[in-house]
Amino acid sequence: MSNRVLALSLFLIPLTAWSAEMAQVQKLLENMQRAAHMQSYDGTFVYNQDSQLSAMRIIHSSEKNGERERLVALDSSGREVIRDRNGVTCYLPDRNAVVVEKGRPPIQVPPPFPDKIEHLTSVYDFKLEAEEQKVAGQLAHKLVITPKDQYRYGHQLWVDKKTGLLLKKHLLNEQGKVIEQFMFTHIRYLKQVPDKLLQPTVDSSQLTRYEAGKPAKNSKREMATHIWQVKGLPPGFKRDLQRKHTMAASKQPLDHLVFSDGLASVSVFIESSNAKGHLQGETHMGAVNAHGYHANGYHVTAVGEVPQLTVKMVSNAVMVK
Repeated sequence: MSNRVLALSLFLIPLTAWSAEMAQVQKLLENMQRAAHMQSYDGTFVYNQDSQLSAMRIIHSSEKNGERERLVALDSSGREVIRDRNGVTCYLPDRNAVVVEKGRPPIQVPPPFPDKIEHLTSVYDFKLEAEEQKVAGQLAHKLVITPKDQYRYGHQLWVDKKTGLLLKKHLLNEQGKVIEQFMFTHIRYLKQVPDKLLQPTVDSSQLTRYEAGKPAKNSKREMATHIWQVKGLPPGFKRDLQRKHTMAASKQPLDHLVFSDGLASVSVFIESSNAKGHLQGETHMGAVNAHGYHANGYHVTAVGEVPQLTVKMVSNAVMVK
């Protein structure tokens, strides 16, 4: 074998191995995305953020007419959340309220995750560990996602070997410390979910009903009117969204921009600096960081489940033309 052929062979071996592993990772994430919608089950999970532990029961049904879901808080609050094709209904007996809205429930189970990795490999490394582990009595594959820089968090995912459902997730900060975790402690897969398991047990007859996000009469969705110039974003982050809202309390217009690397995202809210109660400087709650400041008659606030360095860099990157 010539030296040239040998050198080419040595170059292709790690490339082929990398491609094979990435193909496995891609398939795992696709199966995980599919299982989140297609599996029917009755399970219990715990969610830990900022040293606060919550436990909930979830009943999820995948039917020909769509998905149905019921979340039940396993504490003294008595809270339940019902989701179906008509929207989300939150029963909050501890607050004497029932809140009805369109969209996703306040807690998404399992946590959402992108199913494509080709646009993520420039900023994250993916490694599928060989050893299988047990979570909630099920054998699971472990996927480790490590950021290539200090602008995003790391992830560890445990995915059911048979069904593809995400059973456990760790979010890791810049020092590799777990700052948020989700985990099923028990799960039972079902061919069909009895209808009674998807019905609320809360007596809502004496609760006050609210419809969240209901538009005012004769109102139309406002589009963003300002052209915001963006310079100096963290590597890999791009603008995903720009739109305009009206704040419910103050009735003040607010521009909303979203920047994402395909996995992590940062929301930026821009409004007149005349309004009160603006965040100045840094704050955080669990894995979520925020940064706010005044500039040229506007107040800019960036919020995201990313390091503080990232939200500050994103907020400082936005300016009006």
